[in-house]
Amino acid sequence: MSDELECLRRNAAKLEKRNEQLQEALRKSEERFFKIFNSSASLMAITSLGEGPIIDINEAGARFSGYRREEIIGRTPAALGLWTNPWQRDLVTQRMLAGGGIRDLEVEIRTKSGQIRAALYSAEKISLKNEICILSIATGITDENRTEEKFKESKEYLNLVINKMGDPIFVKDRMHRFVVVNDALCAFAGKSAEQLIGRTGYERIPGDQAIALWEQEEQIFNTGIECVTEDAVSDGQGRIHTIMARKALLKDKEGSKQIVGVLRDITDYKRLESQLMQAQKMEAVGLLAGGVAHDFNNLLNVISGYSELILENIDQNDSMREDIEQIIDAGRHAASLTSQLLAFSRKQILHPEVLDLNAAVTDMSKMLRRLIGEDVELETITQADLGLTSADPGQIQQIVMNLAVNARDAMPQGGKLTIETKNVDFDDRYVMTHAPVRPGPHVMLAISDNGAGMDAATQARIFEPFFTTKGKGRGTGLGLSTVYGIVKQSDGFIWVYSEPGKGTAFKIYFPRVEGQVSTHTPKDKSEIDLRGFETVLLVEDEEAVRGLVGRILRERGYTVLECADGMDALRKAQEFAGEIHLAITDVVMPGMSGSVLLSQLQALRPGIKALYISGYTDNAIVHHGILLSNVSFLQKPFTVDNLARKVREVISTQPPEFLYPA
Repeated sequence: MSDELECLRRNAAKLEKRNEQLQEALRKSEERFFKIFNSSASLMAITSLGEGPIIDINEAGARFSGYRREEIIGRTPAALGLWTNPWQRDLVTQRMLAGGGIRDLEVEIRTKSGQIRAALYSAEKISLKNEICILSIATGITDENRTEEKFKESKEYLNLVINKMGDPIFVKDRMHRFVVVNDALCAFAGKSAEQLIGRTGYERIPGDQAIALWEQEEQIFNTGIECVTEDAVSDGQGRIHTIMARKALLKDKEGSKQIVGVLRDITDYKRLESQLMQAQKMEAVGLLAGGVAHDFNNLLNVISGYSELILENIDQNDSMREDIEQIIDAGRHAASLTSQLLAFSRKQILHPEVLDLNAAVTDMSKMLRRLIGEDVELETITQADLGLTSADPGQIQQIVMNLAVNARDAMPQGGKLTIETKNVDFDDRYVMTHAPVRPGPHVMLAISDNGAGMDAATQARIFEPFFTTKGKGRGTGLGLSTVYGIVKQSDGFIWVYSEPGKGTAFKIYFPRVEGQVSTHTPKDKSEIDLRGFETVLLVEDEEAVRGLVGRILRERGYTVLECADGMDALRKAQEFAGEIHLAITDVVMPGMSGSVLLSQLQALRPGIKALYISGYTDNAIVHHGILLSNVSFLQKPFTVDNLARKVREVISTQPPEFLYPA
């Protein structure tokens, strides 16, 4: 046992002696370090990790900063205001905390007198007196150091070449400083070449972006891999541009590394791309909405039609009448929704006239004042010599009413609604950046408010069906969709300008036309007998709708030949011995369209009259939704009374020569 204790004592003594030797070696090492540190001609400083205080600084560093050592030690660089570019300070802190280092970073130091002095800065982590610290070493840069004469003869020619280029071009040296800039870059930055050469360009952008850009260019220097980026960049006037930057490594004859960069302003291209994508999305949604509306119209026609027939045949005191009336009323509301979907998908029927928008706005003013309420001021600004346009008066009223209601809802505490008309002419240059605008004279209808406004994300979706920012039960989300569809179907286009808290302006442009304002002849509203005795050829591929129409007509005295498609109709037209007075046909059917069928029926049955019915329209009867002159058409869903009245009207008055569109 005593031997073991003696052995332990001897080992402990050896360890103590070894520790004393290590401590002495460490002391001598630190003495050598501080001797080198204090005698070095380079600027040297030791700081705590992070953004802590300066532990020590050598005489060269103190002289460079203009402070005495005792004024610096114990204070942080931030407190002394040494860093002129905060992003560089943040870069050093991030690199040190991440375990990396900094090599040859050109920095600017603010001296005690306020003078800005340039230095080449490096830093790394060291362990000093059991503490992890940052050792910073810098070398002052004089104006002579900055000046480089490489490629002097070729530089003049190179400048001539790159200054002819419309895209900004630059070359940077290994210190990330501009050594070549062309005129386009100077124009974009709003600075002269003298103001850019020798600078990094990082000074005028936010700190995080500057760090990211420095690291990106460092990667090019280290890997030689070309880099292509898209960034939002501010020009010399503070305007934001989308810039595509292509940068590549360049080596001179002596092997020195440089970066050559070409910038391209793609702001207009990105805007057009966004407009095209939005138009494609709206077109796709429109096709879907139109198809849904068509199918719903058939269903609504059956529901509402049979409900009306039941109502006609039950006693006035029957308790079921109220229930059936509720069904019919719900059908009308649903039909209104499908009508709005058809408007959005540009598949409704328009009856265009030559219009004076000034007169239309004036006529609506009284109604609008009641609609928007007393706490909203209405102002109309109309151009005296406003041109004319071709549009459906009822649809123009719907546009104004829908936008006025939206404006009112955006101003719950009251505000101002402005309706303005104006002549505008779009040239080719404007059209290039505003797809799908077409050049030429237009008439503008603008509706503006000073309400809540919208952010960019909301503006991107406002014309989508069923999208709404209103609370539950306060809107269907179809008002602006309807406006969009009407404008597009009327060969116009619509722009929205809005910012949160600054209001909203919708500007609608219709092509200007020549001619005279259309006048209206009041329709004869005298009662007519809705019963008949004639024979009707009914062609409808939807069985439920065909059954409904057939029953309505038979109950009113007509002979009805029901057909499921065009071939069936031609066969029955050949086989039927008596006269066929009227053909009622759907527009779009499998195998044969309504217009093709009627042209063949005319050959079999000269003088036969025609009535088209459809849930949506087709170029077979309309051109872009504009009803051709003297073509009889009944839009689904229709009421029992509307069908009976239209059939009687067509049989009694329609001249055969106008039945078939070209």
